[in-house]
Amino acid sequence: MIAKSFVRELDVALERWLASERFDAQELRAWASLHGWEINALEDRKLIVRQAALDAILQELIPEQSSYRFPTPLDPLHVELPPQVLESAHAAWRENAAHLNYWGEFYNLLIPQAKRRQLGQFWTDENLANLMTCWLLGKKTQRLTDVGCGAGNFLLASRDISPQTALCGIDVSPLLLNVTLAAHYTRAHSFLDAPTLRQADFLDENVLAHSDAAICNPPYTRHHDIDPQRKDKLQNSLKAHFHLDIPRQGTLAFYFLLKLIAELPTGARAAVIVPMQVLDARYGKTAKRILASQTQLVAMIHFSPQLNAFHQVDVGATILFFEKGYARGNTFRHLTLNVIPKAQQALELIQSQAQGEIQIGAVTTRAQDDLLDTPKWFSFTANRSQEPLSQNGIVVPLKHLARVVRGIATGANDFFTLTDAQVAELQLHAYVVRTIHRNREIQDLHLDENQWQQLAKAGKRVWLLYLNGENSIEHPALVRYLAQGEKLGYPARSLIQTRRVWYAMEKREIPPIFFTILTRGNPRFILNQANVRPLNMFSLVYPNAAVLRAQAVDELWALLNSQFSLARLHSVSRTYGGNTLKVEPRELDNLPVINPLALSHELRVAIQQSVSNFYRHHDAKLFQRDIDAVITMALSHPIGSPVQNELALQLQLLETRELYASSE
Repeated sequence: MIAKSFVRELDVALERWLASERFDAQELRAWASLHGWEINALEDRKLIVRQAALDAILQELIPEQSSYRFPTPLDPLHVELPPQVLESAHAAWRENAAHLNYWGEFYNLLIPQAKRRQLGQFWTDENLANLMTCWLLGKKTQRLTDVGCGAGNFLLASRDISPQTALCGIDVSPLLLNVTLAAHYTRAHSFLDAPTLRQADFLDENVLAHSDAAICNPPYTRHHDIDPQRKDKLQNSLKAHFHLDIPRQGTLAFYFLLKLIAELPTGARAAVIVPMQVLDARYGKTAKRILASQTQLVAMIHFSPQLNAFHQVDVGATILFFEKGYARGNTFRHLTLNVIPKAQQALELIQSQAQGEIQIGAVTTRAQDDLLDTPKWFSFTANRSQEPLSQNGIVVPLKHLARVVRGIATGANDFFTLTDAQVAELQLHAYVVRTIHRNREIQDLHLDENQWQQLAKAGKRVWLLYLNGENSIEHPALVRYLAQGEKLGYPARSLIQTRRVWYAMEKREIPPIFFTILTRGNPRFILNQANVRPLNMFSLVYPNAAVLRAQAVDELWALLNSQFSLARLHSVSRTYGGNTLKVEPRELDNLPVINPLALSHELRVAIQQSVSNFYRHHDAKLFQRDIDAVITMALSHPIGSPVQNELALQLQLLETRELYASSE
């Protein structure tokens, strides 16, 4: 693909446009805003100029595109490239023209993924694009519409599979439509059978009435980034169509899915990539209800937590294959993939009667009518979400043992969290409390005084300005600091401006245990021996009075870190790609955990001994194996069973340690 050296060459040629007065043009300001960029920020200007250069390259290298080209807000920049840069671009194109979508890859290289986040632009794997289009076009399809077509991957795959199908694409970005045209020309060397493209926002247009197939990888844009007036319009429209209340917390992908279902003609097919939060978040109940009652599901494809199916994006997603129109008693195929298969292999699984574990994952047949009783669709195959809790009280949801709340949301960490040096310099000792605000700063299962002091010495933000709105702010140092915050505009920030007093902090007692809300492969419950009040990257766990009276906090912490509970996080969580896990407090409430108060005296003593051993050896794996051995004993024998004695337990723990030592 394109060498990064060419991008550097391009950036050098574009430097003189960064200070152009043409950036004052209203259309360029609107373009920057559309992407979530700041027109006066140098790095964002560089991206805009890169986009203009890409459009200029397309015009120079593919002059035939002029009759089909979409004008862009970038045109007023009038970017011109020196001949040597154009020659380099032409050489790279010739060398890589056989690639599925060379110009789409070029765009991705110029505009990093993090800078495409506002528009929710995410690249679809070639094998997934082929799978989705092959299924759609397996039924005689007259007209296929790609909703939010971006750089045209789905359209390219569709043209290869079914040249006779009329292809249409809609996207909000005229530049990406030009990229789609260039990608088509590179494959076909002509525009004669190019897709019919339309520059518009799908949420504002009706484009599916005459299509018998739709494909979509919707924008993954948070609900916070959706204009409130647009939300009102979408809610009213969808409520009128489905006769259901539509939650305001839905992301753009949520609205895309619902509008697509609403517009499709009965009998039309759809293949849609859906972020798991669209289905498993609280607002997702509406999406699930509409899918279950308005469509006929054919297949649901999930990806294992270890598989990052979407390049450079930690997002858990499912692919839905469905037809518009409900059918009573419908069943569908549910695939959970450990690898991304070739399209034909996946289609054969969907059409087969295979059940259970397979080489590339797992497959089963499910009743569509059961979906509404499944809280987490990701765990539908494993059925962990429906795992019965122990009737004798040994296994309970965490909410029976503790209260879970989110950590403190400051609204401006860069102002409210401070380093040791800042606290000393600003003389704010009397107004701060200990904190921790990044989960990567504590990788252990506990945070003790020494670890916290090490973070402080390393210059981490370990102090939180903790004012309750009633504190006296007469101290000159505090007055100066708050005045500085006002000057910098912090009171106008969205969260802060909801407070009665802008600097008043959320009140939280010191939690005995806290949990990492978002992690990649290392979720953990942390014992709070440093008396910190964590920020909102953590959930705070407050054991109830019964656990406190029994002095069982350490035991609860140990049991939460067992494989028994950690392995069940997926059943209550939002799972993203790359083994990334997000568990909100209300989801954590339902995590199955061994109840320490229901265990025998011998088992509790064994857990306490394992905790003491952990403080000496600090080996998390050995600690977890010890606790898992206790849990195995607890679940294998009823309470009061004579087998459940100290000798048997100690023998099992000894065996566990020996197995661990032999594996090193």
